[in-house]
Amino acid sequence: MIAGILSPHNETPKRTRNTIQRRAVLQAVRVLGATHPTAADIFAEVRQIAPGLSLATVYRALDALVEQQQIGRGFVANVARYDVSASPHHHIVCQQCGSVADMCAPLPPATVRRLQSAANGYVLKLDSVQFPGICPACINAAK
Repeated sequence: MIAGILSPHNETPKRTRNTIQRRAVLQAVRVLGATHPTAADIFAEVRQIAPGLSLATVYRALDALVEQQQIGRGFVANVARYDVSASPHHHIVCQQCGSVADMCAPLPPATVRRLQSAANGYVLKLDSVQFPGICPACINAAK
């Protein structure tokens, strides 16, 4: 549940409105952060304390928070997922249930060079890579 959304967070740059709705959305992203929630997940969490808030308002708040670099946005299977960390980092995506988890290990420079040399002329953006895998819950469910 979201608590304390009315307390001001001085995390936004000057001349940016830090509305109650935006604070509620930011708090929901923080509460759900480890799950890398979708806009629908965030909307459901925010609606628990602000039933009148529209999905369009949630999307506008998410766009503003990403623009202000207060949260991150990535795409898994063409669906936007939000992250409490705005800095680039890697993710592991479960191929069975679609869950997403942070991966805190950087790619070694030698690996980056090898991948770049094999990229057929493309410039690779390797600051945020998604690795496919199977999460512990799915592994345990298969036992």
